[in-house]
Amino acid sequence: MTSHATRHLLASGVTLFAVVLSIPPLRALIEQSMVWHMVIQMPLLVAAGWLFARALPPSTALLRCNRMGLTSAIASQLILAYWMLPLAIDHAIVLPLSDMSKILSLLLCGFTLRDTFLRAPAVVQIFFAGYNASMLLGLGLYFIKTEQRLCNAYSQDSQISTGLGLIALVVLTAALWLVSFLTRTVSEHSGKS
Repeated sequence: MTSHATRHLLASGVTLFAVVLSIPPLRALIEQSMVWHMVIQMPLLVAAGWLFARALPPSTALLRCNRMGLTSAIASQLILAYWMLPLAIDHAIVLPLSDMSKILSLLLCGFTLRDTFLRAPAVVQIFFAGYNASMLLGLGLYFIKTEQRLCNAYSQDSQISTGLGLIALVVLTAALWLVSFLTRTVSEHSGKS
């Protein structure tokens, strides 16, 4: 199997698993646990979009409107910020159309993030990665500290577990970004030598 076919297969598998979480009987997992919804399904959808972007050839139209990765960085940041709102989480649980828009928008988010990190210079990457990390970290800490139940669909215990999960997700994604960034920087510098 070629690497191109392997990439398509991996992207399809991750997407299928993430989407199946929104369909009964597995939907019960995201209906009962905020962790399954925000810490597992949502990041999987973003990862699936990233993997699809990696498997497809670059779009010339996207290249023209995405100087230094800024357009895709802003688009992905807006999508992520929206899906961190407790009201958006509640809607995705009770409204099928909202859940479908969550799936499509988070796939698009991952797709655009891949383009951002291919084109963005270090300062843009650091800004957006840092902003996203601080947003998730702040939300995770708030979920843990607040005594108020933020999502009607989930219990206080589920909210606290999700806060811990979001903090772990920040650490994981920051480590992955740092390794990727350093690897790319080292290979670029060794290629210039």
